[in-house]
Amino acid sequence: MSKVEWSSRLQFLVIIASAVICWNYWLPTLIVTFCPSAATYYGFDSADFNIFYVAGSSWLSHQNPYLNTYPGQFVYSPTLLPLYGMFALLDSNLAPLVWMAFYFAIFVIASFLVAFTLQGEKRSLFVSILPLLFFTSFPLLILMELGQSDLLVASLSVISLAIIRIKHKQKFLSAFFLSLAVLMKSMPVFLLIYFVVYRRDVRYLIDFVVSTLVLVGLSMLVVPVAWYSYFLLNVVPVLSIVSAQPMNQSIVRYVSLEGFSQVSSLVSIAGAVLLSLFLFLAGSERFSTTLNRPLRDDACFLLNVLVMLILGPRSWPATYVWVILPMALFLSNLLTQHVRRWYLALVAIAVTLLSSTLVQFFLVESVVMSNHMQLFELPLLVIGNLVMIASLITLIIGERHISPSLGGTTPI
Repeated sequence: MSKVEWSSRLQFLVIIASAVICWNYWLPTLIVTFCPSAATYYGFDSADFNIFYVAGSSWLSHQNPYLNTYPGQFVYSPTLLPLYGMFALLDSNLAPLVWMAFYFAIFVIASFLVAFTLQGEKRSLFVSILPLLFFTSFPLLILMELGQSDLLVASLSVISLAIIRIKHKQKFLSAFFLSLAVLMKSMPVFLLIYFVVYRRDVRYLIDFVVSTLVLVGLSMLVVPVAWYSYFLLNVVPVLSIVSAQPMNQSIVRYVSLEGFSQVSSLVSIAGAVLLSLFLFLAGSERFSTTLNRPLRDDACFLLNVLVMLILGPRSWPATYVWVILPMALFLSNLLTQHVRRWYLALVAIAVTLLSSTLVQFFLVESVVMSNHMQLFELPLLVIGNLVMIASLITLIIGERHISPSLGGTTPI
């Protein structure tokens, strides 16, 4: 069977699988999304989007959004309050649907841009893999139910990656989109490790700082400076402390559970330093590796995303939508190489766990304490993240042990 025939059959199977998944897996979510009565019955009420909506309403009425704690505390930068204000102009029942259409549209744009950077078999694989990762992502379902912004933030960050891949000279435009993502949610600042340290590009850091200052300066024309002061003095210090809540899918959470919440942020900083050192070495031309550069780039970007999630102070289940596009990009490159079956199996396990339903309390233990059954905690997203990180590190530094060189093909 020729590569063209195999690619066509693979895409046909993906279309069928995606259709079945949509029917059985997504239809209930779509029903409760578009039917308010069903949404109330199932408990899907766009709780997080309501925070953005109320914050936008507060901005429109010239009230400090950080002082309004209903329906929840607004803990984001005030820079994008005008964006939330645009949605607050809409009816409260219509606004969540427009918000959903907005972040899905940005995701589609990011997907097309990434696909544009690929050619031939890699592009076919990317187009085939992406729908499966998208439609099987349980974190994405959670995000849709809550109305969070993680998919939008992740898509903006991937757009910054795609721009730099399409045209290396468009650094400022790439840095601009990353700045936009950081101002929407601070977590993507971690990606500067890839863009600056791994790629050895100090100019990118300068462009990022300049574009961030420009965006903040423009927002100050319509956002009071006092709100920035309140955000920096009252909100940022609280956000820097790692949350110990059970839903936090960050390994640093366990440091907080042991009573060291005040120093938990230091663990994240230490992890960032170690990742910076590793990616600095991995990006060196002297680095002892036979791995082809595009695959190494994709692996290092995905590694940066995963470490960002595993060390983040608040990596909620919905936050794991971050892995969809970087994972599809990495797999589309990996599957064109000669890879040992055990390594593919390891990656498959990691991908499955990273897309899995959130099972925080998985097995019932036989121990009964105070007449209450104790449950065994099994955070699948954290486990999947760690397995994938181990797989990527193995690929980057130990690829000779993964696959022999076949016919001159780069060994994996």
